[in-house]
Amino acid sequence: MTARQSRSTQHLVTIMFLFCSCFLQAATLQVPEWFKLTARLDRAPELNQTCELQADIESVIGNLNDVQIKLILPESWKAEPEAAKIALIKAGSKHKTVFKVTAGSYLSPGSIVVEAAFIVPKTELIAYFNREMPEDAAELSETVRRWPDETRRYTDISFALTPEETFYPVADDMWLSYDDRITVQEGFRGPSYYEDPLITAHQAQTDVAMFEKLETYIKSDPTLLETMQKSGIDVNRKLYDKLNGLYVLAVKAYQDNSLDIAGSFIEQFESAINTEPATAFAGLRIAAGNIKGLIYWGKGQRRLAEDTFKKTFYSNRKHPLQRYILRNIGLLMLSGKDTATAAEMFRLARSIKQGYTLLDKESEMLGKNR
Repeated sequence: MTARQSRSTQHLVTIMFLFCSCFLQAATLQVPEWFKLTARLDRAPELNQTCELQADIESVIGNLNDVQIKLILPESWKAEPEAAKIALIKAGSKHKTVFKVTAGSYLSPGSIVVEAAFIVPKTELIAYFNREMPEDAAELSETVRRWPDETRRYTDISFALTPEETFYPVADDMWLSYDDRITVQEGFRGPSYYEDPLITAHQAQTDVAMFEKLETYIKSDPTLLETMQKSGIDVNRKLYDKLNGLYVLAVKAYQDNSLDIAGSFIEQFESAINTEPATAFAGLRIAAGNIKGLIYWGKGQRRLAEDTFKKTFYSNRKHPLQRYILRNIGLLMLSGKDTATAAEMFRLARSIKQGYTLLDKESEMLGKNR
């Protein structure tokens, strides 16, 4: 083994220790899908408003008898009906149940659980195993025989409902933080920004330092990157962790009003992401551009703030996060008494996504004050 190969191996072992945990699990024979339970809302829930929840249960193998469906709701939420009973769902058929659900409280995150109880068609399942899966029939049949005669199965619907906005389905385009230190006009919240709810400043520093160590290894041995990729190490994910770490540190500094320090972290972020494709890490790019604009705004540099917000918007105009950028541009315009441009920015932001309750209210107030 050459010195370079030895060094590569040592580096790889170190990196594997830092980044990877591998678990081997014994293969388990699974009972094939014999029913399907799904649920969805017809629209995003809103406080004190009623929406429809549709629960579908399908029998794939065997008949389902004595089916009972009920909802497990958040506290103070209501459903009509409270439960539904179906005598029989024949094999190969589907039954739809519709509930009227009224939201009685804010929740972020929130969940509605759909519970379905029914008799297990053991005889039909075992007959299916013997006919279609004879080599595994004995083991699968014994598994089913041990099941209770009645089963309860669940599916859930995730959402988020806040005083500012409602989210369904839940995706990665949720900014829940507002900087109310910046007051534009009475009745208006401050500009919005993204704050990672999971990563602490310490973890962010660790993620940045670990990737910088990884970069040092790669620069010292050009073959290491390919070796890592073949070993299943997701280097791109580690780069994301570094970028997100820099963003988290910038947000922490911004919240502490350490604007120069926050700007320094954003500069490091931009330097690190500069060599990546323009479409990579789109959500994080928009969030960082937004914080950069807020830093300028916090320093009283309104023109630079406006230019930064606009550059962030035009970099990826169709991204759903741009509703926040447009709203922030509108607030910046409103702070300069340009109500016409502010109203147009709000209108464009509202067109991106329904359920932005705060923006709807602010648009209404702006219309009354013009």
